[in-house]
Amino acid sequence: MPDEILGDPIPRDEPFVVPARPEEIFDSIWLRNINISVPATAESGSTEGNIHIECLPYDEAAENIYTTADNEGVEYLNVPNRVNGRKSFWQCVDEVPEVKDAMDAIVAAIPALRTWINTPPPPPDPPQG
Repeated sequence: MPDEILGDPIPRDEPFVVPARPEEIFDSIWLRNINISVPATAESGSTEGNIHIECLPYDEAAENIYTTADNEGVEYLNVPNRVNGRKSFWQCVDEVPEVKDAMDAIVAAIPALRTWINTPPPPPDPPQG
């Protein structure tokens, strides 16, 4: 089928060889991205809000994070999702104590984060000379 779309292949002067790599095992995950959207407050019955998390394969012993351009091995966690009946973000907060604790910690951290963001860096040290 590629020939129909792209035409005939073009020979190379020298073959391109991909070297063999030893097998690697990634027994953990590394948090790459977390997005939380809560457009409505935690009103009873609210179905608004979502959380999307991306985790990369991670080898703790070698301290190695596996990344590829095509996101091979990436684990995606999404709420709502189809697997559990599209439960809402707020159901997740209500039903998973660790998620509630994490949300409480994020909210509690906002004042300190705001202060850190709004605090200019110290002036640079004067030149030694």
